[in-house]
Amino acid sequence: MIKSSLVFALVVFSISIFNSCLKPPKFSETPLIEFVSINSTQVQQMVDSIQMVISFKDGDGDLGSLESDTSTNCFITDHRTGKPDYTYNYKIPFVSPKGTTKDISGKITINLPGITCIPFRITDSVTYKIVIVDRAGNKSNEIQTPVIVVNCQ
Repeated sequence: MIKSSLVFALVVFSISIFNSCLKPPKFSETPLIEFVSINSTQVQQMVDSIQMVISFKDGDGDLGSLESDTSTNCFITDHRTGKPDYTYNYKIPFVSPKGTTKDISGKITINLPGITCIPFRITDSVTYKIVIVDRAGNKSNEIQTPVIVVNCQ
């Protein structure tokens, strides 16, 4: 009797540990982004492209847009001119949650075309600030790239 109770307790204990390992992560419904990498921090004006990688987490799985949706949801802003900021608008494709959980996470690669210099400079430098917005309108935190030096000649 004691032996079977001990086995039963061990089985219940094992199942509870197994189930705790299967619980999905619980992310906030507001997207969270982090800077991962950039392909280069020194470029030639209008020749070299920049490729940035950011990671994301979203607790309600509503990141990205359907192909038929024309709205943008990733905003990359150049603050260096002192004039109204220039923002590149990108569309993140629809990201589907897997399984029964809505939490999603992953990486997004962003290709930025050739950078232009502010006129009359030999070299220039720029940093970009990046924000994403999910379908519910939740705006992520803002992240910033490292300084990118641009050869203007």
